[in-house]
Amino acid sequence: MPGTYREAVSDHPTGTTTRPDPGRSGPPRRRSRKAPFAVVAALLAVLALAVGATVGFSRIIHHFARSSADYSDPVGAAVTVKITSGESLSAMGQQLEKAGVVESVGAFVSAANAANGATKIPPGTFRLAAHMPAKEAVARLLNPTYQVLWHVVVPEGRTTAEIVATLSSVTGITAAQFNAVLTQPAGYGLPTWDANPKGHQSEGFLFPATYDFQPGSSPTSMLTAMTKRFGQAVSDTSLLTTSVPGNLTPFQILTVASLAQAEAKRVEDMPKIARVIYNRLAKGMMLQLDTTVLYANGGIRSITTTPAQRAVSSPYNTYQVKGLPPGPIDSPGEDAIKAALAPADGSWLYFVAVNPQTGETRFEDTAAEHAADTQLFQQWLAAHPNSS
Repeated sequence: MPGTYREAVSDHPTGTTTRPDPGRSGPPRRRSRKAPFAVVAALLAVLALAVGATVGFSRIIHHFARSSADYSDPVGAAVTVKITSGESLSAMGQQLEKAGVVESVGAFVSAANAANGATKIPPGTFRLAAHMPAKEAVARLLNPTYQVLWHVVVPEGRTTAEIVATLSSVTGITAAQFNAVLTQPAGYGLPTWDANPKGHQSEGFLFPATYDFQPGSSPTSMLTAMTKRFGQAVSDTSLLTTSVPGNLTPFQILTVASLAQAEAKRVEDMPKIARVIYNRLAKGMMLQLDTTVLYANGGIRSITTTPAQRAVSSPYNTYQVKGLPPGPIDSPGEDAIKAALAPADGSWLYFVAVNPQTGETRFEDTAAEHAADTQLFQQWLAAHPNSS
């Protein structure tokens, strides 16, 4: 009936009633008791995300800070690092970081890029230090002073045996390993001159110079560098295209150069000594050079020879065999090669260093004059008994 009021049934223990929704039909809706829990869960989820985001962001910030971290002075203990050919800046940085040289790859790469190091840092072994600022590490890699090299000095007039001994002492590679390479001439670029009677002897072809080799270089690569440098000297002196007295072959000229190198106490005397050799060859005289006798006796070093040494049977003993020895007795430098190619003008047939200490050498035309000079040499020897 119109106006009749119907009381709703309450499900609340307190008896609270819920009025029906005037805008909908059917039984009244109940409020969910789970709503407060959903809200709390949502809030907790948001909070968790916020915390996670904060932690993640912190980690990202820490990562970038770590990737560009850099040491500051002072540096630590010495560290040796090898940079290989074609290595990227990133790879270099990783190696340096692992070795404790730089604090991060990023700091090294940034410093290297700032110094255009990507194209300038050469391969090699370098002396660095622990805990270096990246900028200083890059500066050392770009400075040849900090490269660790095998520094080999080969003076003029050294024999192959002496050169091998020097190489071995500097590099730690055995003489046997070098000698094994020397038996394979094609392997290290030994010139194949037809006039070389042995066809493969290295004497005279390992050019005397200063060499810097990368640690770990092979005997083959080092000997190749020496024959290559010899080739440069051949080109610079026109050894293969210059004529000399007696129309000697380039190999014979190189032999004369080795004799001048061994006999001369002063560079300025080399052209005169070459002239004496050519004059004696032209007259069919024995050269009678003590240096060839010493070579025949095993390459010993002395300023004179004994009768027993001069009696040794050897094609290199120019007291017994006429003409040039079979080949060079040492590795001559460019001055000696030039002297053999352009001997001084003169009719000398003899020479002797009357004072080996100062290098004073006298050149004579006659045996009598030479005998007088030899007496001066003998007097010097008597005054310096420990010199021979």
